[in-house]
Amino acid sequence: MPYRVVASERRVGSPPIRRRLQGLLEKRGWWLFALFLSLMAAWAIFPGVFAPYDANYLNPRNRLISPGGASPEGSHIAGTDGLGVDLFSQMVEGARLTLMIAVVATLLGAAIGVTVGMLAGYFGGVVDRMLMRLGEAQTAMPMFLVAILLLSLLGPSVTILIIVLPTLVWPIFARVVRAETLQIKQATYIEAAVATGCPTSVVLYRHVLPNVVPRILVLFVVEIGHVMLAEAGLSFLGVGVQPPDITWGLLIAEGRPLLTVAWWLTILPGVLLSVTVLSLNILSRRFEQYAGAAA
Repeated sequence: MPYRVVASERRVGSPPIRRRLQGLLEKRGWWLFALFLSLMAAWAIFPGVFAPYDANYLNPRNRLISPGGASPEGSHIAGTDGLGVDLFSQMVEGARLTLMIAVVATLLGAAIGVTVGMLAGYFGGVVDRMLMRLGEAQTAMPMFLVAILLLSLLGPSVTILIIVLPTLVWPIFARVVRAETLQIKQATYIEAAVATGCPTSVVLYRHVLPNVVPRILVLFVVEIGHVMLAEAGLSFLGVGVQPPDITWGLLIAEGRPLLTVAWWLTILPGVLLSVTVLSLNILSRRFEQYAGAAA
């Protein structure tokens, strides 16, 4: 009987399998995700090196070849679409625009959010209330639906997409940076800088900003994944990137009508997008551990 009680307590107290797997990936397998992200970056920078075919070459005779199949031109590791275009080459080519939109939009959102957060946290009072109420008002709005409306009115394009997507992430940066600034501005070196007559801009960007950079980097990596999902959702709904441009979200949308006969057209780009977002989240947790240790 005592043995059974101990075994039962051990089973109850043991962490869930999902949590143990997550901890194992973060501690030991994170470098695999970092390697995967490096490969995606290489795809984006040098697509011609990795793409076996032209991503815009149409050959109806090769339409809907299943993954691993072959045509007179050669093998197709990810199959072909309804127009005979090699899917793997499209995914490689789509990495450039997918990552470019996500990184640029997140950078713009981070620039706005960091500036707003530092001003709100440093000045406090009326400035804090006005800026943070603005962020809260935008957070309360269904911004994804607003983005759909704006893109429908202004017309879907990469430029409009890069302008609209930062509105989804800047309030998150603002809240995090504000909280960090509220703590940092009470430090002795900040009081000394103010006492010696340093301008506010110097205090903010030379003394406050470097101390919040680790948190910004962690959040930046996470939000890249969120922006990628948002872009994929907008492209899937037809208000995002339009042909002949290629993104992973657009590939998923174009493969939807053929899902029952050519599953790979939707599933493979979807898996690629999911693994990329997962890798960004795992890597951000690793950065967060380093940031906590440095602090």
